[in-house]
Amino acid sequence: MGWTVVFLILAIIAAIIGIWNLARQRNVFLSLAGILWFFIFLFKQYVTAVNDYVLASGLPTVGNLLLWVVLPVFLILAFFAAGRR
Repeated sequence: MGWTVVFLILAIIAAIIGIWNLARQRNVFLSLAGILWFFIFLFKQYVTAVNDYVLASGLPTVGNLLLWVVLPVFLILAFFAAGRR
């Protein structure tokens, strides 16, 4: 057990809250960031073939692209989309 289980539980909670917020039509980007974080953790810990896949020579792996590029973009977009109602 250990920290991996704690992060798995947090990732599951983030995914559930993300799905709940999508169903309630709240902030789409923040909801997608929570769901994406669950998939990133799942790929990183349990489906390592997807995490370690290289799209093209010279690019980081798919897991690193998701973690260090896509997830921050969704979080930044969530900050700008928060004011709209």
